Amino acid sequence: MIDDGMVARQLLQLARRIKQRRNRHIQDLDLTIGQGDALKYFAENPNQTIATFKDYQGITHQTARVIVQHMVALGVVTLTANPQDGRSKLVVVTPLGLSKYAQLTKHGWRTSEELFAGFTAAEQQQFLALARRANANLEGK
Repeated sequence: MIDDGMVARQLLQLARRIKQRRNRHIQDLDLTIGQGDALKYFAENPNQTIATFKDYQGITHQTARVIVQHMVALGVVTLTANPQDGRSKLVVVTPLGLSKYAQLTKHGWRTSEELFAGFTAAEQQQFLALARRANANLEGK
């Protein structure tokens, strides 16, 4: 049997390396980690509210509101009236925000290319399937 501690250590080391690369890139875009996560969420889920972002991230409404307010100040999102609910605003990604989102996406693909260098397509699919399964095993525990 494989030493579970060794596998876990390798995965933690891999996660740290990926996170460090992501953190450096987000800093290069003059965003915080929370703002980068929010930008990705709002770019991929148009016309959502702060409340839907809060639920998605599992954070407090106050924290989500502060993140979005800072993003408005940076000019990466704007707030518009919500036609379904006058009490809330829709978060809309600006052209500057879309540009930063494209850079984040490009960085993610570059990291994937480097991560899977030397892997066959079948090995990449196997790795992805195993990672999904391992995440599902730990989800909610």
